[in-house]
Amino acid sequence: MADLGRVLIANRGEIAVRIARAAAVLGMESVSVYAPADAASLHTRATTRSRLLTGGDGDAVAAYLDIAGMVAAARAEGCDCIHPGYGFLAENAAFAEAVAAAGLHFVGPPASALALFGDKLRARALAQSLDIPVVPGSTAALASPAAAAELAAAVGYPVMLKAAAGGGGRGMRAVQAADEIEDAFTRCASEARAAFGDGTLFLEKLVQHPRHVEVQVLGDAHGRVVHLFDRDCSVQLRNQKLVEIAPAVGLAPEVRGRLLDDAVRLLAASEFYGAGTVEFLVVPESGEYWFIECNPRIQVEHTVTEQVMGIDLVCAQFRLAAGATLAELGLPDQAAVGSPRGYAVQARVVTQGPGRLTAYKEPAGPGIRVDGSAYLGWAPPPQFDPLLAKVIGASGAGTTLAVAVDRTRRALDEFHVGGVATNLAQLRAILAHERVREGDARTSFMQVDYAGEQAPARDGALALLSRQATLATAGAGLAL
Repeated sequence: MADLGRVLIANRGEIAVRIARAAAVLGMESVSVYAPADAASLHTRATTRSRLLTGGDGDAVAAYLDIAGMVAAARAEGCDCIHPGYGFLAENAAFAEAVAAAGLHFVGPPASALALFGDKLRARALAQSLDIPVVPGSTAALASPAAAAELAAAVGYPVMLKAAAGGGGRGMRAVQAADEIEDAFTRCASEARAAFGDGTLFLEKLVQHPRHVEVQVLGDAHGRVVHLFDRDCSVQLRNQKLVEIAPAVGLAPEVRGRLLDDAVRLLAASEFYGAGTVEFLVVPESGEYWFIECNPRIQVEHTVTEQVMGIDLVCAQFRLAAGATLAELGLPDQAAVGSPRGYAVQARVVTQGPGRLTAYKEPAGPGIRVDGSAYLGWAPPPQFDPLLAKVIGASGAGTTLAVAVDRTRRALDEFHVGGVATNLAQLRAILAHERVREGDARTSFMQVDYAGEQAPARDGALALLSRQATLATAGAGLAL
């Protein structure tokens, strides 16, 4: 096993902070990188060293997509590995190849696995070859709007157009009727070219009111794969996840068993190692489920699995990239993984406009975790994803999902943010809804069940807490 000593974190924000913390746990040094717009961002203070990115021709996002620049920075800083986080270059096979060609370790799957799962059509084909159910639809790329219309007529409306190179909820467009298909195809292809550099599209039947359930997996370079059970990510807005739960609630044991087994079989059949997630649509009433994609990287919602399984997934990524076996991680077989202990719920707090944080106090207490990258006085750069923090509430062993939901909602009540609009009130209302408390929200929840309410903090004492937080932090700067 390689002895990794210094990592370049090819990312920003909360995931860069999370990776730096894992590196510190393992006794590693860390190097953060930043575009000029990110010079004041917290991740630059969380690492051993920090380095300005000079690529991108002044485009802040492009600076984090500069493969040559990232590799050059890692070599200049004496790093022996690069962790890509999520987003940006995390699933870029060319980046993984460039890292390996430079003699560095890529903290993630090999380029071959990234290329396989980065092409949704190839991933579907692999699943089908293993008799894993896939949503009815394309077996090849759609050549034209006419081809899309022909296939849509065959599978039946409504359908979903998807970018073959897409993922993470992007590059998707629902089509309800035949008269929408041509315009939807043109728009979706254009969006895919802009977002992924590839306008290739495929089509799937739109499954009505399913749950979105994903399986967390770990694999080593010797072909061994285990699962760390499942998460429910059904509460979404415009295909972007808002609330995640681990484990998923209300799945029949035989359905869960098949779903977990299929996730393991899929990755065991590829050249995958590291941490990854296999995603499915599930209809609990019928027991049907369908594979939709595999994300061969750490997920934003990895936190809830960590809370119920007691396994540090980012540390595991580092050790697996260094050549450790699952047995060396204490996971020689599936039985060694154990079972989830209680429930965990994550709520994604995002900004809803520009501004500077005039007050900022994260919640704390038993069973509460916050992964964030904000601080008082910081102005979140508008060029990037609006994620401000992830609030996680864990119930503990022998308790119900409702305990975790209530704990998360109380934490949101105590989360005080001033100067920047956020979705805190929306998240509180979502967590108060019975469908969410029961673990039976569907992907249509925000359109069908959620009435757009904005829930205030529930306790008048919390208003005093917020006032005290404002006074206590007034005039303060970044505290580390």
